Amino acid sequence: MSEETPIQILKQVEYYFSDSNFPRDKFLRAEAAKNVDNYISIDVIASFNRMKTISTDLQLITDALKKSTRLQVSEDGKMVRRLDPLPENIDCGKTLYSKGWPEDTTIEKVQEFFNENGGYKTVSVRLRKKTDKTFKGSLLADFESEEIVNKIISEAPKLGEKELIYQTFKQFSEEKKEEKEKYLASSNGDKKRKAKKEAERENGEDDDDKDGEANKQEEEEMVPGVILCFKGVGKGLHRGDIKEIFSQYGDVQFVGYNSDEENGSVRYKTAESCKRALESLTETKKEIGGQVPTYNILDGEEEKKEWEKILERKKNAAKNGNKKGGFKKGGFKKGGFKKGGNFKKVKKE
Repeated sequence: MSEETPIQILKQVEYYFSDSNFPRDKFLRAEAAKNVDNYISIDVIASFNRMKTISTDLQLITDALKKSTRLQVSEDGKMVRRLDPLPENIDCGKTLYSKGWPEDTTIEKVQEFFNENGGYKTVSVRLRKKTDKTFKGSLLADFESEEIVNKIISEAPKLGEKELIYQTFKQFSEEKKEEKEKYLASSNGDKKRKAKKEAERENGEDDDDKDGEANKQEEEEMVPGVILCFKGVGKGLHRGDIKEIFSQYGDVQFVGYNSDEENGSVRYKTAESCKRALESLTETKKEIGGQVPTYNILDGEEEKKEWEKILERKKNAAKNGNKKGGFKKGGFKKGGFKKGGNFKKVKKE
């Protein structure tokens, strides 16, 4: 047995019972509900795949859990439960969301990273997985306080030379919820338009000369307070670099920047993300390309004019997207291929 084994056991089981996992873990909640004191069998905990990779020794697991300050082992040594009551708000600010991690990331590497960059001790780490169980490149990490999470977001420590994205879990959840609602609304809108079209056909009202294109396209509207302008970035940057840097504060919809220019802009999905970026970048005086830029959020007439350009571009893109592809009638002129060329005439059998 390694000296690290009891420590790994403790960290893993404390994660299972942590604020970021336990409230959302239906299985563990159901197991706890079976016991009036909310205890869960250590046998059950030891049966988890992750635990099996650490140790299958029940006595070793039990002894390690007895040293925890967050968990309590029953008197008979067969069950365990969390000491602290569940938080009223499970989307607490003590949970950090981070994205951009490499495929070989492990819980231990994440813990070591935050310890080396600021001396921050993680309470627990959860690596987010795809449906095929491979790492998605994003994770959730619990810390002792909300202040630590906000400090990490402001400092935005790099993984070597790579920029990572940082958000509170609450911010991440709200943006994902908004995306889901928008998708569902769009899907329902498509279904309604399809049903209406079918009804028109049945009634003989299918007239292509109507203002049909306007009905097919979802109306676009101006979203105030989402365009952040920057001036004075360093040289040697590309649009992808800019997006990667600004994405750590929220979902970036568009980057208005040409390589090696000093000025540009980014358009966020929400005004909250844009404001968060402005406050954090200004407060930390973050360097971009070796320079500290200045920032401002577009408003008033400037914002209105910029949105007119955005909506016009979207309108044109929608029109071009509706044009049918393929070869037009008469697209190839008679005699277009010279005699003796690479194409030979094939006799029809």
